[in-house]
Amino acid sequence: MEDLPLNHPQLPALPPRAVDGHKGTYGTALLIGGSRGMAGSIALSGMAAARTGAGLVRLAVPDRCLETVASYSPCLMTIPLHEDLLGRIATRVDAFHSVVDKATCIAIGPGLGVTRELQVLLQELLQRAPCPLIVDADGLNNLAHIENWHQYCQCPVVVTPHPGEWSRLSGVPANRRDEQIAAAISFAKQHHVVVVLKGHHTVITDGRSTTINTTGTPAMATGGSGDVLTGVIAALICQGLEPRDAAHLGVYAHGKAAEHAQHKLQSHVVLPTDLIEHLARGLES
Repeated sequence: MEDLPLNHPQLPALPPRAVDGHKGTYGTALLIGGSRGMAGSIALSGMAAARTGAGLVRLAVPDRCLETVASYSPCLMTIPLHEDLLGRIATRVDAFHSVVDKATCIAIGPGLGVTRELQVLLQELLQRAPCPLIVDADGLNNLAHIENWHQYCQCPVVVTPHPGEWSRLSGVPANRRDEQIAAAISFAKQHHVVVVLKGHHTVITDGRSTTINTTGTPAMATGGSGDVLTGVIAALICQGLEPRDAAHLGVYAHGKAAEHAQHKLQSHVVLPTDLIEHLARGLES
């Protein structure tokens, strides 16, 4: 990575909560995802967004998953969406546009599945979202099927791929880390998006500034950790941070939370739920 154009911007700070603040002050996170058998993913994102400080957290999920998702936490509001026969979202933005229009940040992907109907929904969100849009997990896998997807972006976009997902989006093999980083920086600069390229030392770039995160632990290498990160970044955007700054602080705090959790638990594994419980410490340090 020595020849890559990397710099290390100062870690952004989360503004203190106002004495007279209320839930409306801290934004509405709308998280879209889940499917039959994958309800936990979007629930983890929602719980992370709530713990990180979003004023309201709404989860738009397939109708058959609603009670399951709602059971994870009483802090989350759930919105049932039409589904296909396999329990995946099968609807258009018009069907829940009133919820979309009220969002401060939208995230799509955790537990979503991959279908043509979801690709149409995602393209509509790229064109119509009134706020920053985070695309993660199966959202990225659907994005890979939308030719020249960046041309549809009418809102600020944050993509959070792991190396395999970035390989599908960029064409650069997952085992060529330096080339993947270079592609992420170039793509972000050319198309005005924020890329969070996950991995050991996650890279955050908007093409103008790039930083490598140094927090985290191998103990957090478990399914669902990325879903937590999605909720964290969404909540930080809801509280007023610009998407690039929210991604930078979110990745840092996510990693610090894992470090605190591992230290407290004295375990070689940190579950996503452990991460959520330690997010407050991650944001403090």
